[in-house]
Amino acid sequence: MSTDRARGRPRDPAVDQAVLRETLAQLDSRGYDGLRVAEVARDAGVGLGSLYRRWPTKYALVVDALRTAAATREVEPTDDPLEDLLTGLVKIAEGLGHRAAPLLAVLLTDPASELAAAVREAKVDPVRAAGRERLRRVIGSTPDLDTRADLGPALIVLHMMLHGGPPDERRLREDILPLMTGIRDGSPRPPSAQRVDGTDDLGG
Repeated sequence: MSTDRARGRPRDPAVDQAVLRETLAQLDSRGYDGLRVAEVARDAGVGLGSLYRRWPTKYALVVDALRTAAATREVEPTDDPLEDLLTGLVKIAEGLGHRAAPLLAVLLTDPASELAAAVREAKVDPVRAAGRERLRRVIGSTPDLDTRADLGPALIVLHMMLHGGPPDERRLREDILPLMTGIRDGSPRPPSAQRVDGTDDLGG
């Protein structure tokens, strides 16, 4: 046990944030393989032993840094779940147009790498879970909920591949959101009663 912990001294959040910021900076400039934990500690002004007590491996450090960066893109729920779902898609599209684009490239080009695993754990899995929950608030717990939830991000990525950039909010609202929810102007019933294959969950 460290001396600080033995004395009950609380961890300084500012120090943790300095480490995570430096980790992201070096990840951007050097990539995962070029990132050196000792240099992160030195440049963040933290002892290497202290850093390793908090993050025992480079993988754990990178996951935490990526997860902290992703937290700034969380969507606060409102009383309009459909707009919340759209907001989540907009944030995904904006993220893929900026910092997340190189991470997406890693997932596509080197999916078995340690960095790809870190990206999935820190970013993809939480975003997927949050998007699924936002969609559930709109359409209920339909049997195809996971497929519908995955459709939005998948179409955003496909749009980037075909057009060189993410879709704008209008396209998300008019084209992608209805495919996920089944809701269009004049929709006769909520999608919780209407399956994607056209059959009626209410027995019709």
